Amino acid sequence: METNNIITYDDFLFEKEEGKEIGKIMIILGPPGSGKGTVSKRLSEKKGIKHISTGALIRNSNDKKLKNLISKGNFIPDPAMLKILKAKLKETDLSSGIILDGFPRTIKQAKMLDSMLGKMGMGLSHVIYLDVSEEKAKERIKRRADKENRDDDRSDKIIEKRFQEYKDKTLPLMDFYSKSRKAVKVDASKSPTTVYKSIVKKLGL
Repeated sequence: METNNIITYDDFLFEKEEGKEIGKIMIILGPPGSGKGTVSKRLSEKKGIKHISTGALIRNSNDKKLKNLISKGNFIPDPAMLKILKAKLKETDLSSGIILDGFPRTIKQAKMLDSMLGKMGMGLSHVIYLDVSEEKAKERIKRRADKENRDDDRSDKIIEKRFQEYKDKTLPLMDFYSKSRKAVKVDASKSPTTVYKSIVKKLGL
């Protein structure tokens, strides 16, 4: 008798990883323009920690619908984002650790991520919060628009929408993670090198 090999969506998301050596699992949070990508790349280059940017995953995907959503400052639906993230985690060498940049963005997503990681045999190690003023962050976004040729960074309307989404949905994550004592706040108004060194020291990397 043939075995039914069809895998459900939930089975796919929560399939446990076997035999994989897993390093630290970290999340980096902060307002738009706080330097999440810059710091994550430096941690990747100098410490070998894998940088997984959900924004980059979507921008580099072939899904025009999802790319159109983020270009307008909108969030990606949770099921779609979790599926993309799960697929990336499955193909990534986790032995040196990973840093998630761009997910979770809401408390609901944080709970879903905890559940997914747990059922994959993983656990969250640290949450890095990059603290910077809105004014300074917006200045950085404008510079980034020219340097990286990102259209989503050129529109004042889209930028304001992203900051409002951040305040309403992502900022409360700090309270959520602070309760578990996993959150570490870092002054992100300094140079990338100073911010990087502060993170390394506080997390003992």
